[in-house]
Amino acid sequence: MQTKRDDVGARPFRPTCLLLYEVIEPVDHERPGVVRRQYRSVVGYLWPVRDRCNDRRDLSGQESTGSPIKFLEGMKSVNLFPSRNVSNIVPSVARALLGLVDDRGGSPERLCRGLGFSYEDLRNQNLLLSHNQVRELILRCEKQLRESALGLSVGARQTPVSLGVAGLAMLTCETYGDAIAYAVDHQVAAGAMLDHLVDIRGREVCIDVSPRLFDLQIEAFLVDEAMASLVGISRCVVGVDFKPLGVDLSRPRPENEEPYRRFFRCPVRFNAGRDRLTFDSDWLNVRLAGYDRITCKLVQTQLNTLLKRPVGRLDLVESVVNRIRFDMGARATQGELANLVNISDRTMRRRLSRQSISYTQLRDATRFERARDLLANSAMTVAQVAELVGYSDARAFRRAFKRWTGILPAAFRERQG
Repeated sequence: MQTKRDDVGARPFRPTCLLLYEVIEPVDHERPGVVRRQYRSVVGYLWPVRDRCNDRRDLSGQESTGSPIKFLEGMKSVNLFPSRNVSNIVPSVARALLGLVDDRGGSPERLCRGLGFSYEDLRNQNLLLSHNQVRELILRCEKQLRESALGLSVGARQTPVSLGVAGLAMLTCETYGDAIAYAVDHQVAAGAMLDHLVDIRGREVCIDVSPRLFDLQIEAFLVDEAMASLVGISRCVVGVDFKPLGVDLSRPRPENEEPYRRFFRCPVRFNAGRDRLTFDSDWLNVRLAGYDRITCKLVQTQLNTLLKRPVGRLDLVESVVNRIRFDMGARATQGELANLVNISDRTMRRRLSRQSISYTQLRDATRFERARDLLANSAMTVAQVAELVGYSDARAFRRAFKRWTGILPAAFRERQG
């Protein structure tokens, strides 16, 4: 892939990493086709950009030996699935949401009652909230405001300042591509409640979002908020002319699509089976106004000292799980997934083995988490759930689910009420 300089002479943007992983050594810019192989926790650099695997082989026939339920119980040390009650979320979404409520004449103080924090507490820079606290706040606001595109409205009003220190640091970057890289690299410190994955595919840049915790009641809100904030903040950084090439949303088509098309100013596809924002890669090289190499580097270094260290920094286990979550229906083999995180199959097998975990366990545990949520909180048929979690055969899914839980999916759904 060729890199380009913009009209004002900014250095070419090099799409150096997937930014979900912590890496010791940078890409060797003298030899852009070479990736240095020394890593602290998990490989994150991706140069050249790899094509996604098109192999759709069905792995549902590969029966695993262990129980994901027992496996999940023993996963506390590696934090495969974050707890819903642990306060580990920077409350950027809560602040933006209650700011909207306040602007519309509502009572943020009233909405916070009984949640364990007050509206005034949101001014505390050290405040962290749990998933369940933010979840209940979102549901209360949806009930009060009765706005179908509430997440879109919350995201649209955000600016780099909404992301706190991480957002301010974005403004010290030389190019828009650098700013996006910085924001994704510090997404947890910025308060993101979804995982963001960046892929550069020729002339297109794709940003996919995926939930860390499957929660269908608020998933549409979080996706709308994430997509709208990406665009809103981008327009603050590079100008109001920024617009995506397209937006894919997995949520059902709303009764009124116009707010989405009016805000994004591009085709918006619902029931897309994924949540993705795509824009032209030429934007990556746009130079940010007011950039000064010496001063901006100094300010960014100072701001970095103010960033909180993300809670539960991603390691190999969580990186593998994230990849499975992002494209669960692809049914990737272990070798294909190792290729996607840029390590060899043998290395991934060895490093997982050190934690007494296998790829099959991770795959099944991730499938189980998603299947359990879909069965409990949606009206999808068992066959539909099976397909979404990576099984082409509903019978194989039923066998796997009974192996995991001791009961069939239909019986599990009945027990959930």
